[in-house]
Formats: sequence, C-alpha cells, structure tokens
Amino acid sequence: MSRLFMRSLIVLVVVAAIVAPNLGMSRAQDEPPMANELRVSVVAGAMQDTMTRLVAKYNEANPDVNITLELEPEGGQFQALIAAGNQPDLIITSFGPQLGTLAEQDAAVVLDELPGADELFARVEPASLQKLYGHQYYVPVGADVTLMIYNKALFEEAGLDPEAPPVTWDEFLAAAAAIDALPNRENGDEVYGTVLWNEALQWGGWYWNMLQPIYLNANQGECQLLNNLATDIVFDREECALDKFFGFLREAQQYAPPTMEKNFFGRAIGMWMQYGYSWKPNLENAVGGEMVIGEDVGVAPVPVPEEGDTSFTTYGGRSMMILKTNPEREARAWDFLKFIMEDENNYQFITELGYLPVLTSLKADPYFQDPSRLPFVQVLEHGYVPEQFATAERVAVAVQGAYQEIVVEGSVSLDEAVGYAAEKAREAIATE
Repeated sequence: MSRLFMRSLIVLVVVAAIVAPNLGMSRAQDEPPMANELRVSVVAGAMQDTMTRLVAKYNEANPDVNITLELEPEGGQFQALIAAGNQPDLIITSFGPQLGTLAEQDAAVVLDELPGADELFARVEPASLQKLYGHQYYVPVGADVTLMIYNKALFEEAGLDPEAPPVTWDEFLAAAAAIDALPNRENGDEVYGTVLWNEALQWGGWYWNMLQPIYLNANQGECQLLNNLATDIVFDREECALDKFFGFLREAQQYAPPTMEKNFFGRAIGMWMQYGYSWKPNLENAVGGEMVIGEDVGVAPVPVPEEGDTSFTTYGGRSMMILKTNPEREARAWDFLKFIMEDENNYQFITELGYLPVLTSLKADPYFQDPSRLPFVQVLEHGYVPEQFATAERVAVAVQGAYQEIVVEGSVSLDEAVGYAAEKAREAIATE
C-alpha cells in the first residue's frame, strides 16, 4: 500500500555542465570551501523524480556541482556503506530509530552550530523536531500524521450522525457496536465497526507509530515509551496510562476483523483510527470506485478518553540528515539541504510527494487549507515525533508482542498487562 512504487533503475546520476561561474547560493566568507561532488540518498520512484527536478534547479545557481542521486539501501540501513567509507553525503529518509542509531554511532553531522541553523530551525514546526543526545541531527522535510477516517454511509445506515463522528472512547465503542450490527453486504462481506492492522504487529517497531496516537491520548501526551536518555522504559508509570490503552483497544478489537485483510477501502469498515495523510491514493482505488473525503468519507481526530481532552497524533514522513565525510562535502550538503528547505522548493517537494508542511510559513497556503487536507494540518502542533533512539525499535517490538497477547489473543489479563509489557521491554533493552 505504499505511495512510492519501485523502479528498476538503481542509480540516477545528474551531472551539471561545468560551463559557467557560480550564479548564486552565496555563502559567508568564513565558511569552508564546498566540494563539487555531492551524493544524495533518495527513495526510488516519485521522490527520485522530484529530486531530479530540484537538483536541476539547484544546478541553475550552482553549475559547477555534480550531484548523484542514489537509492536508499534496503531497510534504510546505511551502516555497511559507512563501514566501507562509501556513504552518501545527505540522506532523505523516514523518521525513526535509524536516525538515532546514526547519531549514536557518531556517523552524522551535528547541525546546531552550522551557518544559518538557528534561522532554519526557527521556521520549522517545533513538534516535528526531536533532539537526539542533546543535539539537532536532522531536518524534517515533509510530514505525515494519523487521524481517524470513517464511512459516512455506514454511519447513516446504523442510525448515526455522519457529521458528528465520535469524540470520546465511549462514543467510539458505541458507534463501532452499532455499525458492527449491520447486516452483511450483498457480496457476503461482513460489516465491522472498526479495523486494526494486527498483522503489522510482527513487522517491526514502525507500527508503533500507528498505535501511538491512541496511547498518547490515553496519557494526554505525558509519556512515550522511554526516558530522555533511552536507558529505561517509562510506560509502566501510572501517569502513562498504558493499562487504559490496552483496555480500550481490547474492547475495540471485538468490533474488528482479525487482520487488515478486510480493510476500510472495501466499504465494509465503519472507522479506522490509523489513517495517515499519505493513504489518500488508496481512497482513489476503493472497492466500487473512489471514496471522497467530505462526501462519503469523513476525517476526524483520533478519539480521546474524555470530552475536552486533546487528541494527539504521531509524525511520520521524511527527514534529511548529513553523514560525516569531510568538511568540504559536509558544507556542500548543508548548502543543498538549506536549498531544499526554501519555501518554494519545499512546497514542490511536499505537494508532489503527498506530504504535509513542516515549515510553518506553508501551513496557511490555500493548498493546505483545502477541506480534505486541513484536518491533518490542524493536528500538526499536537504531533509527536516517534522516539528515534537506537533502543526504541527493540522496545516498540517488545510492546507490540505483548499487545498481540493482551489485545488480540486475550491470553494475558488486563490486570497483568502493563507489568507483562514492561518485563518484555526491559528484556529487550538488556539484549543490547
């Protein structure tokens, strides 16, 4: 279900003509000279195409620079390239523990003190930034966030108001029960009140990003999984409300199919609390024709425990990180990164690739004020970047394993749930 479709092309080289003096992109006189070679890691497909156009634009002002676009290694793991001394200068990759791993391994450039860093970070949505080990190591380039999507036709059929989606957990469970009681469709499909992507529990810690908004709503943004140094978990504290998270989802699961084999886009699911902004192409390919936000589909914040609570979300999307090479190449990579973050260029990147703005100046643009996009833009300030420490992946996987037993299978009682998850997570930390 990815938006980016793989191509057979493995490496695309964009070579600028070395025929004219530098036409722009001025830099301070005390900055180090910048190398004329720059290697940028991208994801194949649409990002590759967009970056090709942006490289060409950069070369209009910097015709002496040769930029190579290289495909991200499988799994986003750059360690083998770094070990061989063959790493790219700049990577455009997903939020997540890979960024923390590279920072922890001293493989990434600290950005805080670079020329223009303060000005750049001041233009970025604060919620999209997360310091790693006390420093800024990445710049977000485009965001994806999670909200709830619901089927208005099923709401009407169940006697619910399609213009008044559930706000609280109790309202959500009542709506799910009403929709779940509807008769099978003409093709025999059973109707479900909601759906959760349970098979993804086995696919790595990235899935925690989709569960985390519900957890954040449970504790009202007080806790993620780890302490600030990533040396231990915090989710077993009472204020983190992990017990409420497990309890709510166990109730919701009774109105859901076992897996996502039956998904929202088949028109037999009432609500899905894990709909990301980047899933829009799946609406276009729904069973029976396109599902249109605002017409037959509604978008709302993920429900909260009590009325008046804040609804949170989790940041996904892409970020840029400079890998250590030599001062000249690092300076060129920083120059190119700042170019990508200029309003006009960043707007091109995010609109062509289907991301939300991280530059606060772009949030009011008419494109993002469209009713199909505005609900996502409005929750950006209530978003949390997933924990990107190297430990986070192992802890998230451990929590998901406990979730499988507690929520999906029901083989661990709710009374034991938090302690059981904490034990599994601390075992995972101890294996480092």
